[in-house]
Formats: sequence, structure tokens, C-alpha cells
Amino acid sequence: MDPQAPRLYADPRGIWRDDGAGRVHGIRWTDIDGIDGYAIDVVDRKLIFVELGTVSGDSLELRTDWPGYREVATAMSVHLPGLDLDALKRLEFALPDDPPAVLWWRD
Repeated sequence: MDPQAPRLYADPRGIWRDDGAGRVHGIRWTDIDGIDGYAIDVVDRKLIFVELGTVSGDSLELRTDWPGYREVATAMSVHLPGLDLDALKRLEFALPDDPPAVLWWRD
């Protein structure tokens, strides 16, 4: 794990990514309207991303190898009705050639 990697966390308000030096970005639970996941290849490994989106077009990218991701995934399954934690786990098997997977969509 990269020591410079952002730290992810969830609280009663939403999901947050702390990029360091006071740069915190986040999305409130009530604003999340969709979650997509995808894989990309880099030189020596595969990276898995989960992207949270809003109706207004804002998004927050999370990487599954960043500190706090597992806790955030658990919080998402609690705060977002219908999100299956197994869907997030299956994402780990995504291939870079696979199209982005829709993991959750607000009804």
C-alpha cells in the first residue's frame, strides 16, 4: 500500500476521501444516486475503482486498496438500501477489458 494513498472513511453524513494537507472530498449519503465499479491495468498490477455519483454529476472515486476502503464498503451496505456487499466483493474479479459494472442505483 502506498503511504501517500488517500484515507477513506464514512460517518453518519456520508463518505469522505482525505487526500492529505486538509484536502477532504466527500459525498453525502442522500446525494449518492449510483455506484459503478471498474478495473484498470497499470505497469505491475490491476487497480479496482468504485465511483460514487450524484444526480448533479459530481463523483467521488475510491480505490479498493486505499486505507479505510473495507470499512467504507461495509458502511455503504448499511446506508444505501439494496446495495449488496457481495457485489462489491465480486468487483475484485473484474478485468480491465470488462465494461464498468453498475453496482447500485437509487430507485
